[in-house]
Amino acid sequence: IMAHIRPESITVMADSNGIPISDEVAQALAPDVEYRMREIIQEALKFMHHSKRSTLTTEDINNGLRLRNVEPLYGFASVEP
Repeated sequence: IMAHIRPESITVMADSNGIPISDEVAQALAPDVEYRMREIIQEALKFMHHSKRSTLTTEDINNGLRLRNVEPLYGFASVEP
């Protein structure tokens, strides 16, 4: 299943951070954002599988972000069952 990031979503995210962008810029950024999100999720899934878990946690995502030299998410914590 291919999920696509819509340019409108890029525009909303940029506007919410005080960065006005044109429709053309949002259109150009959408595939790159989707690609990078897939990379991070794939890395996070590796951490999940390596830990022998079937549930993806925020810590897995943070580890995937760190692996790609992206600042981790703050304010989100995993609660393991």
